[in-house]
Amino acid sequence: MDVSNLGSYRKQLVVLIIAIITAFWGCGRNNNNPSASGENARGQTPVDTEGFSFQYTGPLPSTYREAPELAKLVNEGKLPAVENRLPEEPLIIPPIERIGQYGGTWRRGFSGRADHNNFDRLMHDHLIYYDFDGYTLMPHIAKGWEVSEDGTTFTFHLRRGMKWSDGTPFTADDFVFAFNDIILNDKINPVTKAFFKTEGQPCKVAKIDETTVRYTFHRPNYVFIESVGGLAIAGQFANLGLNCMYAPRHYLKQFLPKFTPLSDLKEKMKINSDKNWVQLFKRMATPHENSELPVVGPWKMVTPITSEVYTLERNPYYFAVDTKGNQLPYISKISSHLVESIEVFNARAIAGEIDMQQRHILLDKVSVLKRDAEKGNYRVRFWPNLGGSEAIIYINQTWQGDPETETWLRNRDFRIALSLAIDREEINESIFLGIGQPRAFVAMPDNPFYPGPDYEKKYAVRDLEQSNAILDTLGLVKKDSMGYRLRADGKGPLVFTLSVLSQAMVNFEGIAELLLNHWKDVGIKLHIRVEERSYFGKRQTTNEHQLSMWISGGSENPWTYPNMTIPSRSSFAPLVSRWKATNGQKGVAPTGNLLRLVEIFEEGNRLPKAKRKELGKELWRIHVDNLYVIGTVGISPAMNGVTVIKNNFRNVPDVAPNSAALQNPGIARPEQFFFE
Repeated sequence: MDVSNLGSYRKQLVVLIIAIITAFWGCGRNNNNPSASGENARGQTPVDTEGFSFQYTGPLPSTYREAPELAKLVNEGKLPAVENRLPEEPLIIPPIERIGQYGGTWRRGFSGRADHNNFDRLMHDHLIYYDFDGYTLMPHIAKGWEVSEDGTTFTFHLRRGMKWSDGTPFTADDFVFAFNDIILNDKINPVTKAFFKTEGQPCKVAKIDETTVRYTFHRPNYVFIESVGGLAIAGQFANLGLNCMYAPRHYLKQFLPKFTPLSDLKEKMKINSDKNWVQLFKRMATPHENSELPVVGPWKMVTPITSEVYTLERNPYYFAVDTKGNQLPYISKISSHLVESIEVFNARAIAGEIDMQQRHILLDKVSVLKRDAEKGNYRVRFWPNLGGSEAIIYINQTWQGDPETETWLRNRDFRIALSLAIDREEINESIFLGIGQPRAFVAMPDNPFYPGPDYEKKYAVRDLEQSNAILDTLGLVKKDSMGYRLRADGKGPLVFTLSVLSQAMVNFEGIAELLLNHWKDVGIKLHIRVEERSYFGKRQTTNEHQLSMWISGGSENPWTYPNMTIPSRSSFAPLVSRWKATNGQKGVAPTGNLLRLVEIFEEGNRLPKAKRKELGKELWRIHVDNLYVIGTVGISPAMNGVTVIKNNFRNVPDVAPNSAALQNPGIARPEQFFFE
């Protein structure tokens, strides 16, 4: 979002929240939401975060304090004193409400091993990170950085005296090791992550001294610094230890043939029946599965994500304190129970058995959540998505199989006809409870790349007459006895398969059922395929989806989270992604507007963010005009935005940026959450 429009953005969120409340409970009811009333059910005043920043400008605390259980370990000689565990200049995090209290176990829920993003968001263990406005980069693990004037060199300054969770010094050596021995290791990472390359050539990483590390690209790559702060590069938990900028060299080198004899590795492999050293390394480098792995986030894993209860406990060496010098995090443990289904999890939330969570809380449960809020002693908050769309339809431009199906997927007029047949108002009312906004796949109005109001509803208002006319003009005139349009080759009706995710936070299955009827109205037959998340992701990557549905979270900045918008990174042209990743050795080269989208992305990488504005607008115009991705409804809290919070769970903002790229609720700094 454009920092100059933050005030407008905040107002828009408040208006949306009030609209949600009014739609469900009426303006005059006691709805336990401070956005609509002065106090909540317990008489607590609303949390005012207007203009709030996590950037602290005061002096360093003169003394430091710690959690009682850590102080006990210090007294027993099992842990160094807190001032010896913290870096010389710890990160100071101002609390959202007030200085917190130590202790407690944060109860959450998760859906299985593939749900690691549920916890990555809590760790937000990025080298640098975004401030609460979701726009401004600020220090985090690194205390500072410099970008060269030509955009080729990025120098990061670490915190002197910072340590891993096992007490080992955290230094520039951990960055050089991570890059040279993990990221560039073609056995571990057959393809180097694109953000570490320019024009296909990897950058170079150098240790300047113990607390200074430098990344040098052979061409300008201004977007690198923005990517470091968001999910594009992210931290140790989000990358499963395999593509992070840093890694615990002292621990992980024992699992690499470069440092350890293969005979020793084979002995280690026998313990868990690993097939080869790569499998061994990946398992030992994953912070969700290896409790011995040193980490730097606020909590470290105790029982793995493969357990019935995934448990994390406080990292005694965490590098941050509050403004009074209390070492964070406040909360001692996080306990997440594996749920039988999302429905069961929501029932637990309604019963007040969840302390704070937004992931997997379903929008269609809001009325029941609000009804039972006082009994369950919790409050419900709404964090609208910044991406602009909560349900987008990828039209795969590189799908290969039946030649006629390929032809129609790649036909712009056919895609326009599909979009015009969609009844977005019905989707909004039936699935989004009337609180979303029917719109095209386009950035939000406050976004610096927003192409203008003319694109907000372009091809996004139902017009069956025009849709039918287009399909007739394309030659799809003949129909079968059911009214479905026949294929040009006479082999029955024209049928497309839409793949949707099962047990998702947005009711994609429900939307798909509505689409089935919408497209039936213009004679297009739709087959719906429901897939489990890991399988869904695999089939997307391997180009097996004809049509698929997802959200556009993170697309507010196409250069740091291009998965939705750029064909060389996205699910609407997986073979172009493969072409880019293999330097043209495999996949399909983009042409026409697909090529222009790739060019826009690469041109933008060479420019500072302030100079990318027109390129961003062009990108969105191309998308709306060509419908490689069809938008339905957006600007709602449906995805990761309906937030349930126990009334004694504090320092949680009423409204915060909701974006995959920003890793909410990490953007609100969970280490400063506490139990009252």
